[in-house]
Amino acid sequence: MLPDSGHIQEMEVEWKNRKRKREGKEGYPPLYTAEDAVKSLELFKKVNYSELVEIDENIIVRYNDAGHMLGSAIIEIWIKEDGKEEKIVFTGDLGNNDIPLLASPTMIETADYLVMESTYGNRLHMRNDDKAELFLNIVYDTIRRGGNVVIPSFAVRKNTRDSL
Repeated sequence: MLPDSGHIQEMEVEWKNRKRKREGKEGYPPLYTAEDAVKSLELFKKVNYSELVEIDENIIVRYNDAGHMLGSAIIEIWIKEDGKEEKIVFTGDLGNNDIPLLASPTMIETADYLVMESTYGNRLHMRNDDKAELFLNIVYDTIRRGGNVVIPSFAVRKNTRDSL
């Protein structure tokens, strides 16, 4: 995903720079390129879920399954400073329970500070059985009325050096 993101950076800056040039303004470089992203991957280190990783004597981290998409994580960070230890938990999207192919999100018991994405934080989610029935009813009703069903999708592809 990171090289794809670098490619998107390049394309967006190219488009913006064409506009800036027409306005007589100077262009600017992308924040990073697909090639920068590929090079940065050499610095990555694999870490398993639930594994405690000691960054130094004052910082320990643990990645937990967020259940959102394959590889998504909740990170717990324990920081020791001035003789006191505090725990910070960071998370983006969290998955739901009982999703095929994905584990349920790891339940984090405690945190001194919690930083999380909350786009859907004010909503209650339907049970998966209810979602399937609702979806099938919508498709059936739409087809019965002669309409079309458009199903948006999201895909993540693996990028390799050869595909850049």
